[in-house]
Amino acid sequence: MLPRRLLGLALALLAWLCVPAATAEARRGACVIGVPGPTCEVWTGTVKTVGDGDTLDVDVHHDGTRRARRIRVSGIQAMEQTEYRADRRTGECHAVDATLRFEGLVRRSRRRVRLSAADPGTSSRGRLVRHVAVRIGGRWRDVGTIQVTEGRALWWPLRAEAAPNAAYALWTQQAAARQLGLFDPDGCGPGPSAASPLQLWANWDADGDDGANPGGEWVKVRNLDPVNPVALGGWWVRDSSLRRYVFPPSAVLAPGATLTVDVGSDGDDVDTFAWGLREPVFDNVTRNAAAMGDGAYLFDPLGNVRASMIYPCYVACTDPLEGAVAIDVQFRGAEQVRLTNVSASAVDLGGRLLRSPPYAYHLQPGTVLAPGETLRLDVRGAPEDDLALRKSWGLANPILDNDGDVVELATYTDLTLACAAWGERSC
Repeated sequence: MLPRRLLGLALALLAWLCVPAATAEARRGACVIGVPGPTCEVWTGTVKTVGDGDTLDVDVHHDGTRRARRIRVSGIQAMEQTEYRADRRTGECHAVDATLRFEGLVRRSRRRVRLSAADPGTSSRGRLVRHVAVRIGGRWRDVGTIQVTEGRALWWPLRAEAAPNAAYALWTQQAAARQLGLFDPDGCGPGPSAASPLQLWANWDADGDDGANPGGEWVKVRNLDPVNPVALGGWWVRDSSLRRYVFPPSAVLAPGATLTVDVGSDGDDVDTFAWGLREPVFDNVTRNAAAMGDGAYLFDPLGNVRASMIYPCYVACTDPLEGAVAIDVQFRGAEQVRLTNVSASAVDLGGRLLRSPPYAYHLQPGTVLAPGETLRLDVRGAPEDDLALRKSWGLANPILDNDGDVVELATYTDLTLACAAWGERSC
């Protein structure tokens, strides 16, 4: 992580040095038009060209030059183009569509844009990162809001320019729920195994220091089709940035099976595939004004999003396990956690996790409890000796604080389903 942070710092410093006049002429105003929150430095400018669905060149007014500056729209990630000349645009599915929408908004604004930033030095790949608005019908309209609400771009969370994070996360999840744009499962044409439903979930918080444990992050894909296998060769998984893992031809999901993409280097190319990265991919949730989170997306070879998980949850945040499971914790002596099904129906705990930060235990599909049954999880012990209702976390040392701690049953979208706390801690 250190080299990447240093590179980002260097790029930010370079961008800062390139815009002293623009910074001096900035005024203050809303960071994101239509989104309540802090104020930012604000400029206006004239658009020279629209590069793609999230990039444009702007002559910033009153900066002492007529040189256009490359601007990266904050908070959104459009699909990538491969040819940028206006008369020959090509790229991934949905890329040109997002560019044309952006270009149309700029044209209606008579090429005038409003730019804003919490930090004028924020940059990405040598481009200044700015919230961008166009003036249509006598009022400013935020470009990022339009692109994500119409499903033309993914939410791209940024700590440095966090003002739109919660709103963009909400609107992206709404677009996904309505299958708009990118989230139309056959918007790029009927893909392979189009009738087979797939489920995806991602572990975004590795045990301990995420930077030291990239393999603690992973993505799981499950084939919910009880009859047909799904050949995943050429499919790919990505986060909200440009990082992606492409499945090899050998990747096949049997009916009802689950496979894992390990962000680190562990894999057998059968049911676990190694992304091979040396740093974590997924941003952790922050329960503060920064409102950080991220997304994991599965694309078929045509470019259709076939499964996704955007977190933390803002839309349809319910789970069938809410109120169905009770947690009991033994935190002194031989530490153990007990999960009891207190409902009248069987429950499958799979696809959820038990967490007592910085540790988490991941419950596998098929972990079923009948009404009244209890699953006992010993903090120590050997997982290879697991039984149906007695399992081991596999940790070498105690992890629960006798003076006060919390254990939660949660979803990977950060929804708490059940909780136990003691001492000065609370749920």
